[in-house]
Amino acid sequence: MKKSYFALLVSVIFILATVGTSFAAMGEGTVSAKKGVDLTLSGSNRFIPTYCSNMNDFDSDIEDRTTLDEGGWGAGFFVRNELRLAFSGKGENFGFRVILEDDIHYSKNNVDRNSYGSSNTPFGGEFSVERSKFWYDFGPVKFTTGWDVTWADLKTGGFVYGDDHPFIMLSGKAGDTMDWQINMLIIEDSDEGIVTPDYRDSDWYAYIAKFNYKVAGMTISPFAVYSDMRKGAQGIGNSQAYYFGLEAFGKTGIFMPSFEIVGVTGTINDAAKGGTDDYDISSFAAFAALKLDLMPEFQPYIGGFYVQGDDDNTDNDAEGFVGITNIARYTPTFGMEGGYMYEHIYGLGNPLYALTPERLGGTAARYGGISGAGTGDNPGLIYLGMGATGKVNGVKYKVQTAYQWFEEEDGLGLKNDEIGWTVDAQASYALSPNFSISYTISGLLPGDAVEEMKGEDDIAWITRSELVWKW
Repeated sequence: MKKSYFALLVSVIFILATVGTSFAAMGEGTVSAKKGVDLTLSGSNRFIPTYCSNMNDFDSDIEDRTTLDEGGWGAGFFVRNELRLAFSGKGENFGFRVILEDDIHYSKNNVDRNSYGSSNTPFGGEFSVERSKFWYDFGPVKFTTGWDVTWADLKTGGFVYGDDHPFIMLSGKAGDTMDWQINMLIIEDSDEGIVTPDYRDSDWYAYIAKFNYKVAGMTISPFAVYSDMRKGAQGIGNSQAYYFGLEAFGKTGIFMPSFEIVGVTGTINDAAKGGTDDYDISSFAAFAALKLDLMPEFQPYIGGFYVQGDDDNTDNDAEGFVGITNIARYTPTFGMEGGYMYEHIYGLGNPLYALTPERLGGTAARYGGISGAGTGDNPGLIYLGMGATGKVNGVKYKVQTAYQWFEEEDGLGLKNDEIGWTVDAQASYALSPNFSISYTISGLLPGDAVEEMKGEDDIAWITRSELVWKW
């Protein structure tokens, strides 16, 4: 026992002695390393107590069903906690960043990394690498890889893709007015994971080509995306989808316009487990918004989304729009973390982050979405909203409201198309550069279509506070 304590003491002294010099500069925010690399250590902790009600069943008379966020499944009151530790480095012509994360809901099962007899580790309970990025600049071309956030259309509607899947990217610039990127996403690579009589290859790769042109205060960005989902996560279907789109955003005077239009075509082969059904993909989506920079205290905006739906989920036409990962939650105009419609509302077919009901309409015509679960038989969405942002006495705020309805209700056999009104409100205040607080409340006043589908129409809502430490 004494030898064990002695060995531990020697180890601690050795570690402190070897890293002491490097950590001496931490008070200035930078750690010096050998071989010409400047290291920076950083981190954050987000403490998020949450309460939600009627999220998916819209019925106040029964016990709530669970909903899903990044920390796991929860209902009623729960506490999410996201802890991140990061280090980044930069040298001559290269750099990197690695983020370690533990994202959990508070419970005794998470305290000691103990599954308490279960063979499954608690959701979100592994402290590991959440994101990484490594790059080298060859001059005319920059090479980047890892699994960090990349996107096709995050700046506007977020219909097609924005996520942190593994990627391999080439990028570059042509003067001061144009830059470009070619990005390969390795969403899934599991040749042996799914075994069927016809397919053992369950890879899902996607390829993005994107160009940004700066013109008169605006950024004009055409893009093309090819999604090759060979069985994906579902074990059925073999889809090839081609997206072609354009997004634009910027500022001219007090006007801050943004818009996006994107179409998709392609095929889904052997969608049924019997290997007999083929689908033709043909759909499109559009977004437009206008924000006015009137004053720091008040910046109003108005806009909306149009997402084509499928009018008949018994035929072999996949006319409902599905992206690779709909990332509307983090888009600039109507996006809001903690907003009701951006949670996992499976009662309305919305996966986490997405605004659209892409999981309604059946399971056969799948060609995208988180986990490959978005179906081309979905009813689509029309969303018209308005809101405002601003900063008053150090308090930042965002308030908005929108009316939403299904673009096509016939495919679901509904007599009504109204999803209803949403209201979102958020306020935040930084007490210091290292600590801030925020509060969000958001809900849906269900329309006739929700009542027809679920049999109830009680208000669904979620409220959450957030305390954030950054260092």
